[in-house]
Amino acid sequence: MSERLNLGTAIAVLGLLAGNAAFAQDPAPPLNPACGTAKISKKLDKAMAAAQKARETRDWNEMLTKVGEAEAIPVEKTEFDKFWIAELRGFAQANLKQVSEAVINLGTAFNSPCMPEAEKPARAKLLMQLAYQDKNYDKAIEYGNLAWKPGGDTDVGIYLGNAYYVKDAYEDSRRVIGDVVKTLEAGGKTPDEQTYRILQSACLALKDDACVADLIEKLVVNYPKPLYWEHLVDSLLRASRNDKDLLNVLRLAYGAGVMKDPTHYIEMAQLAMSQGLPGEAEASLNKGFQGGVFTAAREKDHATRLLADAKQAAALDKSTLDKQDASARAKPAGDADAKLGAAYLSYGDNAKAIEALTRGIGKGGIKNPDEAGLLLGIAHLRSNNKDEAAKAFATVTRDPIMVRIARLWQINTGAGPGA
Repeated sequence: MSERLNLGTAIAVLGLLAGNAAFAQDPAPPLNPACGTAKISKKLDKAMAAAQKARETRDWNEMLTKVGEAEAIPVEKTEFDKFWIAELRGFAQANLKQVSEAVINLGTAFNSPCMPEAEKPARAKLLMQLAYQDKNYDKAIEYGNLAWKPGGDTDVGIYLGNAYYVKDAYEDSRRVIGDVVKTLEAGGKTPDEQTYRILQSACLALKDDACVADLIEKLVVNYPKPLYWEHLVDSLLRASRNDKDLLNVLRLAYGAGVMKDPTHYIEMAQLAMSQGLPGEAEASLNKGFQGGVFTAAREKDHATRLLADAKQAAALDKSTLDKQDASARAKPAGDADAKLGAAYLSYGDNAKAIEALTRGIGKGGIKNPDEAGLLLGIAHLRSNNKDEAAKAFATVTRDPIMVRIARLWQINTGAGPGA
């Protein structure tokens, strides 16, 4: 993940910490009185100085040797001695990729009264990252909770949330990663794809359908892969409550170019026919045949028969459009105009569709105002007028499914059936 530290970065941070805290004879008292005198015991000084020199020359094995020699000296070690023995040993082990041992020794130094309070947050974060690299997720969670706070360091939150997820602690994972996403988005940053997916998976495990749907939309908006569009369409189809919703979900899938299932083409055509839009049925089936989606004999036969019916109905419908137009204009309510606009849209006549839909919406009295606004937005999109499309989509406010569909059309610049 882009927000995560990697092991090399963590070791570099550790180097800064170790380099900034010299253990030469220092007369200044430590901040924590329990640490005692802030200087290495005289009998250990030579070996520890050699360990420090080995650190400067990046001779990690020599550094471990000298730290071991210091520890073996038969003298009672002060807290300051023990702190630096653990600190330098852990530093060398981290650079030698001996991560398990580094976590133990750097953890010992972290818990020492000699660890400066100001360095503890950075050290807790470092230990969390090292423990995660070592797949010691319990320790990663332990140190992560010491370093993380809501609205704080998102690097820490990502590690902590992922550690919870690996441990099947989905509630905690959702809580922490959810806060990370909220914090990043509030700061104008887009979370990386994997962060969204981990949160989505946690929500899925918790059967939090609203959260799952929200994350699918975020993935589509920020990482518009065909797979995410397909997942989104499936989610919308499951949530749809009526034929109007279903048809408009399939229109979205068609417009986004992600409708691959042959049954969806057939269902879209059937829904369009039942709602008096044979032109849309014909266009969608033709697209399916052109794309070679009907491979099974049964589906191909069904689609062929349905296409023949749609062509016949569309030919009759087209022959009456002028009469329908005159009749709709004469009516005081706009429902007939909205239906006429949908028909024009299905035949690819975007200009007339915009005119009829705008007229109908202006009159009022439309039975399905959300759908009228949605179709007007689609017509403007196909006419490459994104500003007007956005205004039309913004009028879709009543049906929750339609609202979601309108929001998603705004990020899709493709065209639907009849284009």
